[in-house]
Amino acid sequence: MSDKKKLLENFSALAFMQILNYLLPFITLPYLVRVLGPEKYGVYIFSQAFVQYFMIIVDFGFDLSASREISINRHNKEKLNEIVSSILGIKVILSIISFCILVLAVTLVPTLREYWTVHIFTFGFVLGNMLLTLCFYQGIERMKFITIFNASAKIIFTISIFIFVKNENDLIIAPLLNSLGYILVGISSIIVMKKVFHLRLQLPSIKEMKYHFQSSLEFFWSRLAVSFYTTSNIFVVGLALGPTAAGIFGSADKLFKGMVSLYSPLNSVLYPYVAYSKNILLYKKILKVAIVVNLILCVSAFVFSDFIVYLVFGSGYEQSVFLLRIMVCAAIFIMPSILLGYPLLGALGKTKHVNNSAIYPSICHILLLVVSFSFLSVELVVFYTLITEVLVFTYRAYGVKKYQLLKVV
Repeated sequence: MSDKKKLLENFSALAFMQILNYLLPFITLPYLVRVLGPEKYGVYIFSQAFVQYFMIIVDFGFDLSASREISINRHNKEKLNEIVSSILGIKVILSIISFCILVLAVTLVPTLREYWTVHIFTFGFVLGNMLLTLCFYQGIERMKFITIFNASAKIIFTISIFIFVKNENDLIIAPLLNSLGYILVGISSIIVMKKVFHLRLQLPSIKEMKYHFQSSLEFFWSRLAVSFYTTSNIFVVGLALGPTAAGIFGSADKLFKGMVSLYSPLNSVLYPYVAYSKNILLYKKILKVAIVVNLILCVSAFVFSDFIVYLVFGSGYEQSVFLLRIMVCAAIFIMPSILLGYPLLGALGKTKHVNNSAIYPSICHILLLVVSFSFLSVELVVFYTLITEVLVFTYRAYGVKKYQLLKVV
């Protein structure tokens, strides 16, 4: 199979999966917003933002560190057994630690204690993520398998939302159903990995787990830093301004994340490919097309943002229109920033520069939130996000120019 055909096949599979991941929630989104109301819907997305921290801990950057290593060792079955088994072992340990932290947090923090059952059920996302061996399928560039059972599970549980969630008293049912979907996808990924690709899971040694843990540590810090200026926004808004404000901010953020998610498949496909092939010429062609498409998408979203918000959420979310427009401005920088990151800088050995490009701006973002916490507003938070994304892009663009990574030899 040619490089272009393989890239197209994996991109198509990942794009379809990513579209489903955001399209299916968008199908249920107008329904949940109206059935749960702004306050309970705010609790729902606040809980997702809270649990996202544990998702990052359990992921530990393995989709970046491990997918690259799997891509390089794709023809060495014993090495693949070792890598996958070690990563699953680490993820199990991190999941147990995360659940203990969750229980402690909902016990000690009054804001979290009020809806502790929602947070516990939402933690099912983490369990599904623990089982999901996405890095393996990314590394061997066979994403169609993940796409098939991801689509099947998500469709089933999306339909279930309309059947079982009838009013605001059914708040805990929505995260429970979503969690079951995540867990089913995780279990399916393990079964296919063993039955189709004949990988043999084994008890990993402490030495192997320590090696893979340390190898992924820098990627973890980078991912954690990114969460400080993405996921943390809803969490901080919820703590400072309450669930209704979290609902208003989260509504715009959901639409924004849906748009940004379109970049994720390209990022996931290009990273292992460039790391393996070093084909800069093809990368540059893809980058140019992606920038043009992104600009068209951003301009369209900006112009029609009021129509989009009303269509999805109905009346009562007018404040989300302004927030969405500022987020769209940030998206102009986010897309090239993503593609200059791990698919280029990271794949060509400049991972420290990529990680620092996320860590330093995130520190600035957190400082801004802390300093302005007493007079925080949703508008202020979204402006901070725009500033942060510009800083990330500038840092990465400087690195690409400094190391002359777009120079075709």
